Amino acid sequence: MSRFDGKVAIVTGSGTGLGKSYVKALCKEGAKVVIAEFNEDLGKACENELAEMGYDVKFIKVNVADEENIKSMIEETISKYGKIDILINNAQATDKNALPTLVEETTVDLMKLCWTTGALGTFFCTKYAVPYMKKQGYGRIVNTASGSGVRGMKTFVAYGSQKEAIRGLTRVCATELGEFGITCNVICPGALTEASKLWKEAAPNEYEAIVSPQPIKRLGDPDTDIAPVVMFLVSDDAQYVTGQTIGVDGGSTMLP
Repeated sequence: MSRFDGKVAIVTGSGTGLGKSYVKALCKEGAKVVIAEFNEDLGKACENELAEMGYDVKFIKVNVADEENIKSMIEETISKYGKIDILINNAQATDKNALPTLVEETTVDLMKLCWTTGALGTFFCTKYAVPYMKKQGYGRIVNTASGSGVRGMKTFVAYGSQKEAIRGLTRVCATELGEFGITCNVICPGALTEASKLWKEAAPNEYEAIVSPQPIKRLGDPDTDIAPVVMFLVSDDAQYVTGQTIGVDGGSTMLP
């Protein structure tokens, strides 16, 4: 029997990158997974790829910054699968042309983009999934923060500040929801995604400057380094782990 047989999971921002790695890992261990993705082409491609392999997946186009959109996505999940056991809040939009940006050069539009798709999107998804988890007395929530916020990295005021808000949200939810059998944790990943690979090739010196100070001197593989940690956190093995920030970034983020 696989770890997630009979479980239903939602992964936001899962058409590519880390989100897709989480979907694949969940499917391989028996879960039914909703691919909650804004980009329709990526979402459908992910759905088709995994469905052809025999997995039970459903793509739902969703804008995590839109509360009604999130509410509809949760209702559609319940309509199809009847429950929600696992929620992985992975979605995050940024303006790559505007990052990194000094605080005095950061625009309100950039702040709004980062906050609405990150912290606010995480809140919306959690808000509407939690009532179903409470009813069944079980739930696993994993949110996504960043070492840029934990360490206060220069030029990341928009991105890093809302990632720290996600860590605060996670702790509050862990405190509120523990008695209902629901855990809520947050990871700070350092992953070599497709986008990161392009950046590494285009700016090798900048890449080295990021990875050289860390103990494990590379970014992590989404499938073999990052996803296994998230799978632990959403499994029954982690039933006594909640409210924690876990750096999955080769030692870049070390909390006391």
